[in-house]
Amino acid sequence: MGQTGKKPVTREDLFQFRFVSEVSLSPDKEWASYVVNQADKEENSYSSSVWSVNIKTKENKMLAVRGQAKSPVWLDEETILFASGRDQDKDEAKKSTKYYKISLTGGEAVPAMTIPVKVEKLRKMAGGWLVLATEEEDKEELSCQGSESETDNYEAKEGEDYYIYKELPFWFNGKGIRSRKRSALYFFDEGNSELARITPKYLDVVSFDVSLDGTKAAYCGPVYDSIMPRTCGLFLYDKKTGGTKQLTADDLYHVDQVCFMGNDRIFYTGTTSERVGKHPRYYICDLKEEKIQKLPFCDSSVGNMVGSDAKFGGGKSMVYCEESHMLYLLQTSWGDCHVMAVDKEGAVTQVTKAPGAVTGIDGCCHILVMTAMRGQHLTEVYTLCPDSGREEKITGLNDAYLEDHNISAPEIIRYNSKNGYEMEGYVIKPADYEPGRQYPAVLEIHGGPKTASGTVFFHEYQCLASDGCFVIYCNPRGSDGREEAFADITEVFGKDDFEDLLEFTDQALACYPDIDRERVGICGGSYGGFMCNWMVGHTDRYKAAVSQRSISNYLTKCLYTDIGYYANRLQMGAYPWEDFHKVWSMSPLSGAANARTPLLLLQSDEDYRCWMGDAVQMFSAVKRQGTDARLVLFHGENHELSRSGRPANRMTRMKELEEWFKKYLKIV
Repeated sequence: MGQTGKKPVTREDLFQFRFVSEVSLSPDKEWASYVVNQADKEENSYSSSVWSVNIKTKENKMLAVRGQAKSPVWLDEETILFASGRDQDKDEAKKSTKYYKISLTGGEAVPAMTIPVKVEKLRKMAGGWLVLATEEEDKEELSCQGSESETDNYEAKEGEDYYIYKELPFWFNGKGIRSRKRSALYFFDEGNSELARITPKYLDVVSFDVSLDGTKAAYCGPVYDSIMPRTCGLFLYDKKTGGTKQLTADDLYHVDQVCFMGNDRIFYTGTTSERVGKHPRYYICDLKEEKIQKLPFCDSSVGNMVGSDAKFGGGKSMVYCEESHMLYLLQTSWGDCHVMAVDKEGAVTQVTKAPGAVTGIDGCCHILVMTAMRGQHLTEVYTLCPDSGREEKITGLNDAYLEDHNISAPEIIRYNSKNGYEMEGYVIKPADYEPGRQYPAVLEIHGGPKTASGTVFFHEYQCLASDGCFVIYCNPRGSDGREEAFADITEVFGKDDFEDLLEFTDQALACYPDIDRERVGICGGSYGGFMCNWMVGHTDRYKAAVSQRSISNYLTKCLYTDIGYYANRLQMGAYPWEDFHKVWSMSPLSGAANARTPLLLLQSDEDYRCWMGDAVQMFSAVKRQGTDARLVLFHGENHELSRSGRPANRMTRMKELEEWFKKYLKIV
């Protein structure tokens, strides 16, 4: 127990967290369903369960847990459909998805339907269901290539013993080998249980939605059979005719998100990618008038980009309310994510007022429900009045944990930077902070770079605070939540952002004299890992570094990662063969010979976003200089290790990180 009489935050607290997501409002507006995920120590995985909460009484009840219950959909005012692996063996579960239905009034869940694919998303459509699942585009061709020779049994099997790469990207983080695989849409006929694909071959679905009457589906995604382009079109499927119509050209912009506004209007976002940091533009496609209206530029991204390692699962980022003709969507602003209202003319107004991050929304013009992180609360369900912005917490699954533990809330620093912008940073004091005592500090650097840090609960930061550290962090240029120009650091990676991080460190030291300037470390993941690798080669002011899922060499990174072939070209302004010196000069490996800061690298061997080769190269280069370096490689994990990796590996990752800083920052 600390001085407050409360328990310190530890890495093992992961097993106490309940991660709330996928909130959905019932048709009668009286209940909300949601999913709860929780780390399971015995199984070294995560359990999922379906819950409901009464909007008025706040009565919460668990409806289904057996077989990893998830993905709830309202069938009527009192019946929920959900997916579950109960009564399925592993082989069957890989090839099909079984759904059950359960009543709010009680009783056991009963089988509803089995869809013969591994369903990723499901939406109700007239006469059945619209299904998103992964399709192997060449499976028919491959099945015809075999012969009946006696040697067949002795040949290697594709997909098990070897892989063939035919296109870019050939793999994708969290999804594995993706060559010749596409996210496709199907219509599942509830009457005859038949499944029919509605998207064309080689189209990879990015986003989709169903019209209010269930007769149409709008979707977007690139069509390719060699290299995935950075632009794609918008398509319309008509259930009545069975026909598909392309609504926008393939080469205008990348259509990112799609949402029906009733039956005959489609809201969608389109983003061009001539420079990094671009925000989407908003459009409405009028199906009756057959015209597209470009709405006023918002200069903001759509969705929650505020980082946290204490959220798990998804939710809707936009919802349309027919009664008010208003679209509600999520936008990141500075270090917060708010619900915004967009009218039919494109005028945008902010609905939520509280700081924090909204992670998912659903509802109508009278009431919205949302999952959100408020203060130092983990994700819970809230009601939201669209007119007044008044919100109320109606779940409290993590309340007992928070009441029992010593949580240190972030304090905000704002200052006018020498870069010309007003900047924002955050400081978390040690959990048992005593004024006048000297403490070490860790500068945390977020990923992206087009994401944002804010005041929401972050498990890693609270563990470091409980260890006796100040935790300082900010949103340097390149971050999300500000205007497009702020996020654009094309060709200046490691320059403008580096200067901002050094200046913020100075600001934090000036505002908090109890930080021992001789015991400041750095830590970050993904882009934050890039910055850690860059900083150890360009300054000696930090005493220890922890670089996670990092980047060290853009000469190779652009050629062997899932987004490298286009994103890194955009960031650097050139491919290696176009301007070798430019790409090498922005690679942290170019400064590794100067690194004298003890460096811990935490990496996953299935991280296809930041491939392990970069961590290995950085480790080897720093080690050769005689600098203490350590590489911890996690098997079977990907880029999401710190957020959704297997619990045992998440425990070890935090242990390695904490012990490195305890050693080099002399934490007592």
